[in-house]
Amino acid sequence: MIKAVLFDLDGVLIETEYRNIRIKADICRKHGLKWDDSNFYTAAARPFARMLPIMYPELTEGQVKEILDEYRPLGYVGLDYHRLRTAGASELLQMLHDQGYKIAIVSLSRTEKINEVLEVNDWENLIECFVSYDDVEKAKPDPDGYFKAMKKLGVSPDECVIIEDSQVGIEAAKAAGCVCICRKENRYPIEQNGADYYIDDMPEAVRIINEL
Repeated sequence: MIKAVLFDLDGVLIETEYRNIRIKADICRKHGLKWDDSNFYTAAARPFARMLPIMYPELTEGQVKEILDEYRPLGYVGLDYHRLRTAGASELLQMLHDQGYKIAIVSLSRTEKINEVLEVNDWENLIECFVSYDDVEKAKPDPDGYFKAMKKLGVSPDECVIIEDSQVGIEAAKAAGCVCICRKENRYPIEQNGADYYIDDMPEAVRIINEL
């Protein structure tokens, strides 16, 4: 019996993933770097500071710093998380809450950002707990964050559904032993292999969860 639904944040509940990966691509191209489908696959849902030197090993430390310094204000400062919330996200959270499911967020975002997202969207009373990048020793695709959330909620993997959008998130969900629903991304190339179900609209998840 499903008792809890665990959400990724970026790309699932808010549209920052799509927004930020376009910014990354634009900046890299501005600096004369080639950006193709393989870069979308590599950069999706992974920290840019870690992936940039991997994508472009020819860059010096100074060049990497210059690109990151240009990206960070655009990617993280002054974002309107209410405007960026995913279509149907609030409705889905409310429906799941009203039906008695426990709800948690497990994200690679920092604690401060998650708190801001919850506050501006009035989600504090819908989300029972969250696990941020600051709370884990190993990031996705390691399932550490999902195990921590399950412990907080007092549930087991067979009682959970995880909603993700990225390859690393899907792998973390399956490594945690949970059913995984993937929100399909059709606007740019991204790997989304191995999920149990795929949805185009967020409220579709309710029907799947209630049937499990």
